[in-house]
Amino acid sequence: MKKRTIIPTAFAAIMLFGCAGSNDTMNDTTAMDTSTTMSETQSMAGTAADATTTTDAGTVKALIIEREIVAPIATIAVAALPMENPVELDEMYEDVADTEQFNVMDLARKSPNLSTFVKLIEYADLVQDINRLNEATLFAPTNEAFAKMDRQKLEMLLMPENKAQLMQVLQAHVLPSKVSSLQFNTTQRIQLTEDRYIPIDVTMNGTNVVVGGASIVKNNIEASNGFIHVVDSVILPDQVAVEGGAGIGY
Repeated sequence: MKKRTIIPTAFAAIMLFGCAGSNDTMNDTTAMDTSTTMSETQSMAGTAADATTTTDAGTVKALIIEREIVAPIATIAVAALPMENPVELDEMYEDVADTEQFNVMDLARKSPNLSTFVKLIEYADLVQDINRLNEATLFAPTNEAFAKMDRQKLEMLLMPENKAQLMQVLQAHVLPSKVSSLQFNTTQRIQLTEDRYIPIDVTMNGTNVVVGGASIVKNNIEASNGFIHVVDSVILPDQVAVEGGAGIGY
């Protein structure tokens, strides 16, 4: 028997106020902790609900998907995931003449260094949700970033019954806004829940940006609807999230 579970597919957003040269306001969304038990014989089904609403000035509610979540029939073994970067970081996307002709997901597919990230986004069935966003920013871990993860942790996330946890990890890498790396500063943080957030650390006059322990190693790869910032580590909310209030801006 299928179990209906509401999985909050909520993409975190930083809050940016009064940014020079921009009238955009990007506020917090909520990614709720959730767990579910799923049978290996069940198949995926689900529909997306329009859930982006404004409650008051400067506040945007989370994008929440009501979805019947069941374990995928096919599973992925860690050994099947690429764990090396075929291309030097500074050469990524040098062979793409016009990156802005692609949306963020299609652009991510253009780099072999991001093949594991793309594969897990597809495995978690998040591609359609990301494509629904008018604007998006991806913190995209390289293949070698996944190689740095604790192997048991990665194996656990790939288990069919842990699909909800994998979704939550991947969601921490998506902002529903177009954000240049130049817009980040240390007064910001990425809101996960009402009292949990991922810290942002900016040093060296803005040239070194670390998000939840993951350093941006190639920034501002511009897509038609946003940016890809390549990062050298996987952001793990259960390890890096900090207790506190709402994210603040500048």
